[in-house]
Amino acid sequence: MNPSGGLRWHWKAWRSLQLWEPTCQDIARWLAEKPPERNELLLIGASAGWMMPSAFLSGFGKVITYDIDPLAAPLFRWRHGKALAASGTALVCQRGDALNHLADVLQQHRQAQVLFDNVLGQIRFHHPDVDEASHRIASIRRRLRGRHWGSIHDAYSGPVRTPVSRRAHTPMMRSVQPPYPTASARKHDRQDTPQRAAFAAFGSQLDADGAWLDHLTGDLFPPGTQVSHIAWPHLDDYCHWLQAAWVEPQ
Repeated sequence: MNPSGGLRWHWKAWRSLQLWEPTCQDIARWLAEKPPERNELLLIGASAGWMMPSAFLSGFGKVITYDIDPLAAPLFRWRHGKALAASGTALVCQRGDALNHLADVLQQHRQAQVLFDNVLGQIRFHHPDVDEASHRIASIRRRLRGRHWGSIHDAYSGPVRTPVSRRAHTPMMRSVQPPYPTASARKHDRQDTPQRAAFAAFGSQLDADGAWLDHLTGDLFPPGTQVSHIAWPHLDDYCHWLQAAWVEPQ
């Protein structure tokens, strides 16, 4: 079974839409801040687009989705097909592993704006070795040089002290991506001041309890990137910390 998708995931997503609604609104606000810069959108890890707003997708002339899950395409069409048809947006759903064939996929869609939809934070679950997963994420970042791309993904996840149903939604926060840590800083697990500030501020508001899982995406965005931090209450007592940003061609 795919550890980050499949029938169980779709069932949970459908049942959790009300719980996830504040997060979906934050994602919609983040996407609305930057109008489409290309006619085509390449959406990698699209799943069924459970948390993706149709209004954003409708701003493109063509949307191409990629996902390895056989249920992703029909459910994506079910959720967004009517709105895209009304806006005249062509929808092409591809089943395939775009991450393992990223060079070919990017070459096939050279003019497309690229968005990774909650997929890069799952890489660590597909690679048992943490170092291997980190290298995989770094290689994807290097492959994207020269492209206009964005990502929304898990940064951290873990339990919370106060159930989500008993407290207000944590508002979206912003920070600037700090410089990549040096080898010495990595060895001693030291973080730069901007990243520490983001940890302290957002972690406190999420009411994090104990150690949280690092999804290894902390160095994904280039230094200086404006990053949005979004709370995602995956369960009533377990929260994900999403990070989202757009990266200009370099």
